[in-house]
Amino acid sequence: MDILPEALDRNERLKALAPEVFNALSPLARRAFFPKGIPFQAGQASGCTINATIGQITDGFGNPLPLARMGELLSNLRPKDAFLYSPVQGRPKARQLWHEKLLKEDARMESVGLAAVTAGICHAISMAAELFFTPGDTLLLPDLYWDNYEQIFGIRLEGRFERYPFYPTDLSGFNVDGLREALATVQGKVHVLLNFPSNPSGYSPTPTELKAIAEVLTEAALNRAVIVYCDDAYHGLVFEKTATSKSLFFELIGRSPNLIALKCDGVTKELSFFGGRVGFLTFGTSKEAAEILVDKSMSLVRSGIGSPVGISQYLMEEELEDPRHDASFETMRQILERRYRILKDAVSKPTEQWTVYPFNAGCFCLLELRAGLNAEDIRQRLIKDESVGVVNQGDKHIRLAFCSITEEAIEPLVASLERVCEKTEARR
Repeated sequence: MDILPEALDRNERLKALAPEVFNALSPLARRAFFPKGIPFQAGQASGCTINATIGQITDGFGNPLPLARMGELLSNLRPKDAFLYSPVQGRPKARQLWHEKLLKEDARMESVGLAAVTAGICHAISMAAELFFTPGDTLLLPDLYWDNYEQIFGIRLEGRFERYPFYPTDLSGFNVDGLREALATVQGKVHVLLNFPSNPSGYSPTPTELKAIAEVLTEAALNRAVIVYCDDAYHGLVFEKTATSKSLFFELIGRSPNLIALKCDGVTKELSFFGGRVGFLTFGTSKEAAEILVDKSMSLVRSGIGSPVGISQYLMEEELEDPRHDASFETMRQILERRYRILKDAVSKPTEQWTVYPFNAGCFCLLELRAGLNAEDIRQRLIKDESVGVVNQGDKHIRLAFCSITEEAIEPLVASLERVCEKTEARR
């Protein structure tokens, strides 16, 4: 397919600003540009006395005409914020406030441009992949990972996977050497996905491990493009002082032109707004290069979901500007920490039925069942015999989501799991 002149313009500008980034783009990204269509023209006409551009139903003066019940339910909100379209790149205030939040966490964000708004974190990862991943490319990821990565990079984008053990054999922390060895097996451009705190393991690296990971990635990017997807879905939910609360993304900013860091985060867990579907895709490039990548992102948003949800962005803005926000987040984090400590104690008691993988953050605990037990079999028996739901991770791991159960339910959960494991053993 021919690349249109508008896309060629973006490509030439990006090539001049950041040739390494341009060379790493997927064929789709090279074709992508935000056209001067209806949203663009409507924006230019936004100050006109008579504005007959955009196809949203209003009173003729820019105010929406909501139906009765929705208008009643959202009567405390400004109608324009609740009922009208969001800009394709996201609401300016939402983008700015999120950037300020990240800048407060790490001053290195000063050199990075504003993020593009996405329809949740999954969409941010998917869109980042579409920009840089070409069918047949290789994605490196630990052997313990969120199963939706297979849908994004495998099913949708026809990629190859190279896996390495998340933990070293002594279970001492994150397997930095395993990452280094895996990188050495792939020639040329390579994609790396790292999710901290991890789903499913619930592990966040130590500050020393985080710096070591960044060094390994920098070394690997000496003579080739290394695209790093930082899935920060559980960012900030850390329960041990030895675990870093920093994003790996911050450590990668400005290290190498060949090291292209992509931060995928959002309101889902950080603001406990699961139904809001507001995510952000931040590019670890110069601000000028990021503007072009946001333009290409807008092409993908416009051709996929149209525009991100406006009302959710507005609610996010209100939350971040609320003087109670930091204290409110800390209250939520402490609730999770209490559950974490009860669970850590419960699963660490002597048993022959499982091995506990290190966990210190996020929402999950991962157990490796003893030899001879099948995780799917155990999961089904828990539902049938104990009315307990858990997730199996492959054939030998069980994931416990302590974010979604009460403190009082934790010990009964663990007792049920041990009981089923013991019964299953007795049947064999």
